[in-house]
Amino acid sequence: MGDLRVRQLRESDLADADRINRLAFGTFFGLEDPMKFRGDGDVVRGRYAANPAGAFAAERDGRLIGCGFVMDWGSVGILGPVTVDVAHWGRGVARALMADMVAYMDRRGFALQGLFTHPQSPSHIRLYESFGFGMQAITGVMDRQVDPQAGLPEEGRLLSTLALAERERALAGCRDVADAVFPGLDLSGEILSIAACGFGDTLLIEAGGTVRGFACCHQGAMSEAGSAQVLVKFAAVLPGAAAADDFARLLAGAEGFAAGRGVRRLVAGTNTGRAGCYRAMQSAGFRTWMNGVAMMRPSGPGYNRAGVFAIDDWR
Repeated sequence: MGDLRVRQLRESDLADADRINRLAFGTFFGLEDPMKFRGDGDVVRGRYAANPAGAFAAERDGRLIGCGFVMDWGSVGILGPVTVDVAHWGRGVARALMADMVAYMDRRGFALQGLFTHPQSPSHIRLYESFGFGMQAITGVMDRQVDPQAGLPEEGRLLSTLALAERERALAGCRDVADAVFPGLDLSGEILSIAACGFGDTLLIEAGGTVRGFACCHQGAMSEAGSAQVLVKFAAVLPGAAAADDFARLLAGAEGFAAGRGVRRLVAGTNTGRAGCYRAMQSAGFRTWMNGVAMMRPSGPGYNRAGVFAIDDWR
């Protein structure tokens, strides 16, 4: 058996990387046909497009056998998914990928590094712990049925409907919201990638010309959501006395966006360390269908704390 080599993922690798991702997760979750994992959704191409510098490949004898991604959210780096061809499980491929990915994150200088993993898998947790990640609170991946008559609230606008100058101001407003949640947190790359790739849209909630909150919404074939649902990849509102009301409007806007897209399922998750946010989502009809655990490096809550109303999908 040849030597294992980790290198940067290339665009020409994406089809193989997608196959490995579907096969690995479909097998892990026990699907009858593992290749049907995520349906017509695709996590690989979008994460590569958003941050090609954070995309890694593991190969042996010139054949791709594993891949991993790091999402660049300003001062926050989100690691994952890391997937390995099932024929090579248990042979140190994930550990080799992790070593290069964590080294990249350190060079990049992220103030906070995080990941999502499955609490029922001790082997995953041990692997990530060996690189300094510590378990935090449970993240609930939630969903709700969409009212087909729902619409955007009066304060809601979609980024795609704005003139260029307005878009620049809106992006600056989104950066202000994210920075208020965690210093240096910046979703600009995600927002621009959604727009460039046609993966959905970004919803804005405004008041008095100020962006009070935003939601990065995926929908459509090749997006992380696929065609049958809307996935809120990230959403947040400004902290403070009005946060709960702003968040309620943001959730209503996300439902309105989903209704406008003609889908009936809205997926959005939050960490239970954001207790008020978690309860607000339950009150809005969201129910958990899968639990994960957030792991942080350095160990600590990050922005998973009371008073933060934010949705994020690190899967």
